Amino acid sequence: MKKILLVDDEKNFLLSLADMLKANKNDFSVETAGNGKEASEIIDSQKIDLVVTDLNMPEMDGFELIAHISQVDSEIPVIAMTAYGTPEMESRLNNMGAFQYIEKPIDFDSLLNMINEGLKKGSTQGHVAGISLPSFMQLLELDKKTCTLHIKAARGTGDMYFSQGELLAAKTGKFSGQDAAFEIINWENPEIVIENACKVKAEDREIEVPLGFLLIESARMKDEQNRPQDSEKNDSDLKDDQAETDAAEIIAEEDLAFSADAAELDTSSLDAEAVRQPVKEATPLDMLTNAILNAKGVNRMIIISGGGGVLRHNNIPVKEFGSFVAATTGVAVKIKKILGFTGPRHIVVNHSNGEKILIIIGSQIVVGIGLEEDTDPEPISNILKPSIVALRPN
Repeated sequence: MKKILLVDDEKNFLLSLADMLKANKNDFSVETAGNGKEASEIIDSQKIDLVVTDLNMPEMDGFELIAHISQVDSEIPVIAMTAYGTPEMESRLNNMGAFQYIEKPIDFDSLLNMINEGLKKGSTQGHVAGISLPSFMQLLELDKKTCTLHIKAARGTGDMYFSQGELLAAKTGKFSGQDAAFEIINWENPEIVIENACKVKAEDREIEVPLGFLLIESARMKDEQNRPQDSEKNDSDLKDDQAETDAAEIIAEEDLAFSADAAELDTSSLDAEAVRQPVKEATPLDMLTNAILNAKGVNRMIIISGGGGVLRHNNIPVKEFGSFVAATTGVAVKIKKILGFTGPRHIVVNHSNGEKILIIIGSQIVVGIGLEEDTDPEPISNILKPSIVALRPN
């Protein structure tokens, strides 16, 4: 029979939750632990099929427990509970593989569904990748955790330094900073040891880009590394290579169906209730959205498909701001066609109120970003452009 482990330092809550779950005794049995230390001893001594743990506990917190699980059996699914969650955390971390998040007070039915789903995947697929490093890093970011991660994998060892949830630095072998982060994030089946102190000072920070960007870029780089290297490339391969070399080269009317008169957007999908629904999976589009919103100096944004559909937006009047972005892109496409030049790497428009509007054109999407007056658009464009160019929304 499958066995789950409940971990929480609130004794009454732990016992009541265990009692409710025992109604499912024909499906699984329940073990309990009052903190991470007790839980780690149980995991070391017996087979556990799934762990439900609080994050904030004395002696050994949930982060340390999850790190311990990564060393002992990284295939154990983990569901993290916290009373300090936010809707953003829930929408970004729910249903990320087998590593899931639920906010207190617990919705029992939701928790039971998560448990059953985790156990079901484990039995039908042979194993469940319980802990992925990107998921764990996002949890650190959203819980504003200060710590140092010591990471070991078949490809090497490395360290990552977090302060208040922000990744300040990373190092492994001959790499440091952003290059080291890219290397470590792509390691398979990492073992994680967490130290509750950041050993890098704020003034020695090496990584300035948002965590979301690092995760997107790492996934893209991994895909490139795994792509077959054929001696003869087909037209699709050549188009992808061209897109990655220069975003402007792929601005074409067949890819971006904007005209100079584009002022109407397809907003039919933007039902008010639908927009508020939490994201169920962390797709590349979701991660790009998070990377944009986490960039310093960004106060609003919109992502538009080549056909004029609004894919994501934040803090904007959709029709006015989006139509301006679409029309400006259409002008760029028209000028390119008339003059035969390669097109701009990006477009920056200065608003009368001091705000800057940065427009980055990809192969299948256009991104419009509102920037604060003193924000330099060039670094943001350089950071985001590769991901925008490579993105292929479903």
